[in-house]
Amino acid sequence: MNYELERLLQRDFMEIAALPLPWKELKGKSIFATGGTGFIGSYLIKCLCWLNRQMSLGISFQLLRRSGAKLPFTDPCVRWIEGEIDQDFLPDTLSPDIIIHMASPASSRAFQENPVELAKTNILATRYLLERAKRCNSTFVFFSSAAVYLSQNARSAETEPSVLAAPGSAFSLYGASKLAGELLCKEFCQKCHVDCRIVRPFNIHGPGDSLRCGRFFPDFLRQAMEEPEIIVTGSGKPVRDSCYLSDFVGGVLHVLLKGENTIYNIGNEDNACTILEFAQRISELCGNRKVVGPLGMTTHTAGDILVPDTSRLRRLGWRPRIDLRTCIRYCLDSYQMAENI
Repeated sequence: MNYELERLLQRDFMEIAALPLPWKELKGKSIFATGGTGFIGSYLIKCLCWLNRQMSLGISFQLLRRSGAKLPFTDPCVRWIEGEIDQDFLPDTLSPDIIIHMASPASSRAFQENPVELAKTNILATRYLLERAKRCNSTFVFFSSAAVYLSQNARSAETEPSVLAAPGSAFSLYGASKLAGELLCKEFCQKCHVDCRIVRPFNIHGPGDSLRCGRFFPDFLRQAMEEPEIIVTGSGKPVRDSCYLSDFVGGVLHVLLKGENTIYNIGNEDNACTILEFAQRISELCGNRKVVGPLGMTTHTAGDILVPDTSRLRRLGWRPRIDLRTCIRYCLDSYQMAENI
């Protein structure tokens, strides 16, 4: 166990525990989740387990992992269920109060290598879990994506048309599968009265993210840690936000404990800047690494501006707490600690 990294997570979890939320609503609940082995999912589940112990909530967790996969973490309140996402993986006796569907390939490399997995996870498994939510009267939380939005030149609001990016791109295929999952949720909500809440994550960063996932933010951090230069290969002009994981999880918990049957953007528009500016900010915090570019060698696929309008989430009382400088520093700390495992 990496005790330094555990202390970093505990710092985050203490900040989340201080949120003015009706925690008692979780008391005695049974939660089933997919995606608990992933970057965002494992952080969320670990946080809930920590809150469970600290607040004596009596929550039980059932988490899906692929058959034969290594057990990512253990906790007395967690039961791991082995199965495949496109099969009948839930025991007939399992009747969860809350179902959280987080599983999904999340990198463009994964989309291109196995596009069929997107349909299995975001469409077929969503339908399967919605049927169980209908049967068990469960609250259903679906993790969608900002990829459902059209290329934008302003902040994206939940009421904007949900359309796709450039035809034929991996980003479009991912967005299409997430949008299909959303439409299934809407169908089950309207016709079967399933309590469906949809979250659309934007650019989320924090402990556990892969430095080689192909996304610009961890890629810049990796270069700052390992290379003498940070290389901006594209135009550097697209505008993105940056939301630290504890703020994102705080948003998810606001949706779960105070939300309703609708869609919620989760990101941090207060931290929005151009991709070139991200490289420059990271450089400043890493001993002024040389920033090379923009080279203009690649084209972006998600629009000039992909930044959320979080007004709907803020009306639930949520506010992001981690500014961009702190987000970068926290991420650097977590990556450096992880290297020492």
